[in-house]
Amino acid sequence: MPVGPRRPVPHLDSITVHVHFMASRQYPRNLCFPQDCDRLSDLAPHQGKRHHVNGRYPNSLCRKGLDAIAHPDSSERQARGADRVSSFSRADGRFRAPGARAPPAQPKRRPMFRHVRSGSALAIGAATALVLTSCSGGVDADPGFSGCVERPVTCNSGERAEGGEVTWGLDGSWTGWNPVLTAEYTAFTLQVTGPIWPDTGHFDQESEFVLNDGVFAAEPKLISENPVQVEYALNPDATWGDGTPISRDDFVYNWYARSGDDAKCAGCTPYADSSSQVESIEASGSGSTIVITYDEDYSSSEWQYENVLASPAHIAEAEGFDWENDPEDMKASQDYFSETVPTWSTGPFRIESAETGDHVIFEPNPEWAGSTKPTLDRLTLRSFDSVESIITEMRQGNVDGATPTGVTAENIGQLAAEAGIDFSIAPGPGWGHIDLNTANEFLSDNALRTAVFQAIDVEELIDRTYANVQTDAARKLNHLFRNNSEYFEDHLTVTGQGAGDTELARTTLEEAGYDWDADGNLVTELGERVELDFRYADGSPDRETMAELVHYNLADIGVDVELNPFAVADLGTTLASSEFDMISYGWTTAPLYVGNAELYWDSDSAANYGQNEDPELDALLDELASVRDPGEAAEMANTVVQRVIEDAYVLPTVDTPVVIMVSEDLVNVRDNWASQQRALYNVAEWGIRDEDA
Repeated sequence: MPVGPRRPVPHLDSITVHVHFMASRQYPRNLCFPQDCDRLSDLAPHQGKRHHVNGRYPNSLCRKGLDAIAHPDSSERQARGADRVSSFSRADGRFRAPGARAPPAQPKRRPMFRHVRSGSALAIGAATALVLTSCSGGVDADPGFSGCVERPVTCNSGERAEGGEVTWGLDGSWTGWNPVLTAEYTAFTLQVTGPIWPDTGHFDQESEFVLNDGVFAAEPKLISENPVQVEYALNPDATWGDGTPISRDDFVYNWYARSGDDAKCAGCTPYADSSSQVESIEASGSGSTIVITYDEDYSSSEWQYENVLASPAHIAEAEGFDWENDPEDMKASQDYFSETVPTWSTGPFRIESAETGDHVIFEPNPEWAGSTKPTLDRLTLRSFDSVESIITEMRQGNVDGATPTGVTAENIGQLAAEAGIDFSIAPGPGWGHIDLNTANEFLSDNALRTAVFQAIDVEELIDRTYANVQTDAARKLNHLFRNNSEYFEDHLTVTGQGAGDTELARTTLEEAGYDWDADGNLVTELGERVELDFRYADGSPDRETMAELVHYNLADIGVDVELNPFAVADLGTTLASSEFDMISYGWTTAPLYVGNAELYWDSDSAANYGQNEDPELDALLDELASVRDPGEAAEMANTVVQRVIEDAYVLPTVDTPVVIMVSEDLVNVRDNWASQQRALYNVAEWGIRDEDA
């Protein structure tokens, strides 16, 4: 089932890993952990493993182990498989093993699956990317992740066996079931609601938009440009999983929920008021065709990607909410959908049982109208307190896969040592950043914000975290476009923000009237000592390292920073309540930039967590939203980025790489950098490999 593209979602900006076991001597900083040397060097060739990782080796691999790969003696070649070692080659800046001869056979480990003829139970998880053909259509086998560089949309494909159970690990939690709300618009909420949610479609790994054919019969169609009118053709068989067809009322309910208008939803807090410019919604053709008309100011180049459905209107009515006529009832219905485990589904699965924040168990939705039917009997998504816990459960056969938000080099070493687990590391959909709360008594001053960012050394943050395992990790220099994008422009470097330039930061402060007391503490013109807190999600040594580095950087300009971590599950509420002076987290997003910019920085956006209010920036965002041509919109987006930099509001750090780890018996499970759902974007296609196909 396609599940996206939604607006960006906040995620834990945990350090992830680019790793590849390669025959070279380009050792990264802090490469070795001596206590692991002997054990990991014995595992260096990783016989019997199928893993493809784009990048470099982890810091838990020792020089001894890498030397063994690069220059094994004849006895080691014979014992470990010389052809396996020598087959790794470099091409197009990537590493892979095309045509590599298999190493000596090992007994196949299959504890994660229990093959049964009928009513069978297998174990597997929900979280990767891709849209394949239906299992009944004959799929060309492309097992494992080794082909994901050249074939990102079809790698790890294959025929599926009927039946099976899958358990998928999540390295975080969720607090409710309504991702329309700001406090619940997190990566984990999107993952647990993905298999049931009525998205328009998703972007695949090649940035191509793929329609959700379980809900829609055709792609959105622009039928008028002035005013903008968009036509949606519903799949005539699409229902809410209880026999109730999707109808105009559901589009109107979504309009009210996302309007940001108290006259429609009193006190509602949508993560983005993406429906604020809707004028009317009409149905025709026995209700199967819906036309949304926007106001005269709407002219977005991303009109076809708008979110037009959310929760079912008929269930709100059945619960006694007069949502269409009473704005307070509309708000109450949104709270109901937040607090209540969904009994409805428009996707390939429906919820059998769940405990908020802990687990959710899915079964196939018999009313799913999509072209690809699930073959799994059951899918379980379960929350864990760490990636280490997930890997332990995978070893024991209790979990079948995961796409965690962060992975350490030690985790990669553990995965590499495990037969029967495939893993792949590649650039993901998220980017990390440090935000400042402009409502803070000190940070309301632009000069102080600028100096704070000038003092923070982003390269050092990367060197001490990402570069330990990804030697080519690059600093992110544009908030909306990746460094390799055709639209990329660097307006950041010239300002010194992120450069760790203490002298420049002190000059900025002096020119703004700041001074230092006898103990070197920064004080305002009124003699107040500047003190700030820095918030980050606990549970990750890398996040803690980044926080400590920021603390040290700002100490160099006399700013006292208190490190104040919060529980992983509290990410959404911490952001929504703006309970921070400084905070480090990440956005996970689809490859869009018009809607993203408005969500991040519009003064009235519920996701404007740092409470920046800049009329000039708002005007630029309005202009961006009115540009129809994508190229012109990209140019305007860079002007918006330049203004955000002038505001010293958000400091980007890095485009974060991600990892997927799965049992080698799973097919059609792959990661998707362009989807906020990661691997779950095509969950209808997941299955257990058919050994007889």
